Amino acid sequence: MAQPNRLGGTVLILLLLCTKAAPAAETNQPGVTGDIIAFAQSSCFSGVCGATGLRYRAGIRAAFHERNLRGGVKGRKLRLTARDDAYDPETAAANAALFASDEKVFAVIGGLGTPTALRMAPVLRNAKVPFVGILSGASFLRDRVRFPNIVNLRTGYAEEARKLVAYMHGRLGARRFGVIFQDDAFGYSVLASYREALKALGLPILAKASYSWHSHSIHSTLFVMEKADLDVVLMAATTSNVTSAVDAARSFGHDYVFGMLSIVDLDRIAGQLEGRFGPAVGTRVLPDVRDGGDALVKRFQSALSVWRTAAPEEDATADASSLEGYILGRFVIAVLERMPDLPNREGFLETALMSGPFLIEGWEIAFADGGNVGSEYVRLVEFSSTKTRDVTEKAVDQ
Repeated sequence: MAQPNRLGGTVLILLLLCTKAAPAAETNQPGVTGDIIAFAQSSCFSGVCGATGLRYRAGIRAAFHERNLRGGVKGRKLRLTARDDAYDPETAAANAALFASDEKVFAVIGGLGTPTALRMAPVLRNAKVPFVGILSGASFLRDRVRFPNIVNLRTGYAEEARKLVAYMHGRLGARRFGVIFQDDAFGYSVLASYREALKALGLPILAKASYSWHSHSIHSTLFVMEKADLDVVLMAATTSNVTSAVDAARSFGHDYVFGMLSIVDLDRIAGQLEGRFGPAVGTRVLPDVRDGGDALVKRFQSALSVWRTAAPEEDATADASSLEGYILGRFVIAVLERMPDLPNREGFLETALMSGPFLIEGWEIAFADGGNVGSEYVRLVEFSSTKTRDVTEKAVDQ
């Protein structure tokens, strides 16, 4: 009669115990260890858009911190490593190359700006690194065939421009439009969106002028505008340059209605120019960050307050940028929650884009079949010399 192989049984038990105890890092998934999932960010933390970038990052970290206090996602804490690109495309491309070669980076999130994204996107695509939540509405980022690694959470400039121009034409009676645009990928992208929106209404651009964002040449664009007897000047510019253009126009006695997209900080402009800002209309792609009755805003404000206490050195101001960062952080968490225990890049993209709608405190992010745009929400804010008012969805579409 054969005797049982006690030694073999003991070895088998030991192997099973070792397998169970082995850390997740042994699977060689980039940016994933037994207790960490590591994300990276290249964004503008200094210079012309520094405040926007810092607040966008603070919102992401607030969401991560909120979840990490509860143990992370399936036992893994979330970590964000950020590098400043100062809105410089060359620096952004170098950062992307560094992230693409770093086995400690799972995905790149929270980019800021069209010119920087234009240089980062091909680098990350070629390395098959997910690129999620870029603060830009440029059309090329919404081409999933060209960039299968990109996930957009905000609506595009084309939809913003369509609703802005339709409102100015239909509700304000505007017929004569001009455009001032930044001489870079951002400016040309928005210019193209304005042109298509006006073309759909049978209207031309009667005057257009470009400027360099790092100079003071935006003032000279107003001389081009005043020759065309305009009703509206549409802006494709950063916050500080919009402020300069509006300030100069009002000083010259022009009463154009200024139009601008969500990339600019409307509250900052209104605060600096006070009554001289209006008449103006701006788009927003998020709820009002001051609406304490909104479930998403309420949760965001709470999380940001906790993060502000944990990291008092950070600019954790509650504004549209930090709210957008918080939504991005929550979205990343929601995607990871839907995945199997061990996340991987390919599965992350598939889950994000094809697993159905995500609800974040009532805020819906949903991707159409074959698309990579999670929201088409646009609301308009109209400014006069004496008041500010939100324009209803119904009014926007008429």
